[in-house]
Amino acid sequence: MTADCSRALRTPSPGGHRKHSGFGVEEPIDTSVHAYLGGPVHRIGIVVGVVSLALAVSAPIAASAAHAPGLDPLGTTTEKPVIVQHADPQRPIIAVSHRGAAGHAPENTLAGLDAARRFGAQTVEIDVRQTRDGELVLLHDVTLTRTTDVEEVFPDRESHQVADYTLAEVRRLDAGSWFSPEFAGEPVPTLGEALDRMEELDLNLFLEIKEPDRYPGIEKEITAELFTRPIWLEHNPPWEPRRLVVQSFDWEATRSSKRMLPSVPHALLGRVPENRLADFTWAHMVNPNHTTVNADYVELLHEHGFETMPYTVNSRAGMDAVLRMGADGFITDYPDAGQRAIRDFLGDEGRDGAPDQAATPLLPVPLVPVLH
Repeated sequence: MTADCSRALRTPSPGGHRKHSGFGVEEPIDTSVHAYLGGPVHRIGIVVGVVSLALAVSAPIAASAAHAPGLDPLGTTTEKPVIVQHADPQRPIIAVSHRGAAGHAPENTLAGLDAARRFGAQTVEIDVRQTRDGELVLLHDVTLTRTTDVEEVFPDRESHQVADYTLAEVRRLDAGSWFSPEFAGEPVPTLGEALDRMEELDLNLFLEIKEPDRYPGIEKEITAELFTRPIWLEHNPPWEPRRLVVQSFDWEATRSSKRMLPSVPHALLGRVPENRLADFTWAHMVNPNHTTVNADYVELLHEHGFETMPYTVNSRAGMDAVLRMGADGFITDYPDAGQRAIRDFLGDEGRDGAPDQAATPLLPVPLVPVLH
């Protein structure tokens, strides 16, 4: 099947959003979770069944579990009937705003989240690491060197790894001046602060767990943090972008997170070999580097029931290329440029006879040239 034929099968719904073709009914995930609870997107028809949800949660998680769907607030193993409906999704194609809005503001900061919304993003991606005292913070690199003034504030410290600093010490750092003087004094935010700001801004989230092997138990801590804010475990309507996706390059840690958050879609970062796709039926997405994929690989992902949003696409030519491949979206430092590329792409499809996807209105900002 050609990329054009594959795209034609995923025809837009009457409401203007794209509908994927079905490829059969998904099997249960680890005997506990079905596709409706955030698994892959194999789907035709409606299935009603009983699924055994077994989840042991720790005390901080259990304290909030009473407010979250599908979990026993006592942290015990129970069997609960679940009505599972495998329905065609109608998700829009989106440009996920990378590290907040890394092309417009210092990455992984509250200012970056503000910029993402200002430049028209619906969904943002952030990176999460852990401090020495176990606090979850937004940071891409293993060290604080590139994006803060840690060397000036702590000139006598040999290590600049965030795992060697307490949250109180990280709070003393300037995470904005490296990007531009106008962001001087911007702090490194905690995950909790970022979740609250994104809720205020009505932004959806791709949460990347960075190098979890460096922070044993970080998946559990992230789960606990999310349960203190149960709105993040609620699902958006099927015609909107997904509320929350958890992803990592560490696929075992991703699976561990999936077991703790069975109702949340999880994504594998990187290119999964073709002969291993069947090993990851518990995952919902495969998000590879955009330079490593082509239309055949995207089609294969869809045939296996995965969505795909390649990273990090900062040129207009690259955006146009992944859209022509049939990707479900892409991750970019420039959400404004990304949304324009999607709007133009769907406009071209509309002129060929398919309805346009309803696009989020963009603010009147110029198309920013891609510098990196």
